[in-house]
Amino acid sequence: MEDNLNIQNEELNENSCCSNNSENKKCNCKCSQTALNIVLSVAVIVLFILHFSGSGSQSGQSGKTAVNPTESITVGFVDTDSLIDQYEYAIELNSKMKRYANMEANYKAQATKLQEDYNNYLKTGANMTLTDQKKNEESLKKRASDLEYLESQLVAEQQKLESVINVDQKKMIEAVYAFIRDYNAKNQNFTIILKKSFSESPVLYIDSSLNITREIIDGLNEEYREYKKSGK
Repeated sequence: MEDNLNIQNEELNENSCCSNNSENKKCNCKCSQTALNIVLSVAVIVLFILHFSGSGSQSGQSGKTAVNPTESITVGFVDTDSLIDQYEYAIELNSKMKRYANMEANYKAQATKLQEDYNNYLKTGANMTLTDQKKNEESLKKRASDLEYLESQLVAEQQKLESVINVDQKKMIEAVYAFIRDYNAKNQNFTIILKKSFSESPVLYIDSSLNITREIIDGLNEEYREYKKSGK
């Protein structure tokens, strides 16, 4: 009997400890842990019941096994190396960049040759007649002046090209994505369309029957020709 009273007193002490705000932190911690364990236990039971009751209700309603979503996935791919080589918009942008690259290469070659001839004149000029010295100096000055003019053209071309290329590259990329979305919406063929490239593609192998590159390139070129005709 005394044991029972002692147990009851201990329980009352614990309860009064938890309800008394002035008690120490250990008591509060013990009460909080007990409450938390109860809440977690209830939550696990509820989730357990919901899981199996949900599964049962779904199977009862449909009477069918859930379909694996991967079974309905269809894949196509576009070879972006071929796209860049054959898309007329990309070809024009590449031509602009090549023109600038040729100008830059020409400037560098002339600058290198001028420096070499100037250094050679410094070494051999003393052995020349005054007339030959004058001719060489005038020639070097003219070439230096021509080179400065070429450099100014190169800088202007670079600024122009950067502006045009940045705008056109963005427009071209947007045009490609928009066309592919439209193409797929009309044909409703593919869940995923991959990018395949020799140097960058993560795809090591894909069945060639999934290749839609030719259709995409032809459609893009037709669209671009119409765009140019409209004068936009």
